[in-house]
Amino acid sequence: MPNNPHDRVGIGAPNRGNLTLWDFANPDEAAKAAVHVYGADATAAGAHCALAAHFDGRERDYRFWFAVFTKLNGTGSQSTKAH
Repeated sequence: MPNNPHDRVGIGAPNRGNLTLWDFANPDEAAKAAVHVYGADATAAGAHCALAAHFDGRERDYRFWFAVFTKLNGTGSQSTKAH
């Protein structure tokens, strides 16, 4: 997947290492924060974050945001422990 030149912390950034959202965030807490910030639009915001990570080539971040989206969408049966 091509790198997004506007994503300064994307997969192609120098010295990025392997740090992802899974290393410092929890999908349950992220879902609660999204509801607090975005209200009724929280599900759309979670989907947007998941798609942005996917198209930026950040697979682990995509899976994190997809886990957040599934919680916001009421389909949170997916395990968010796997990364």
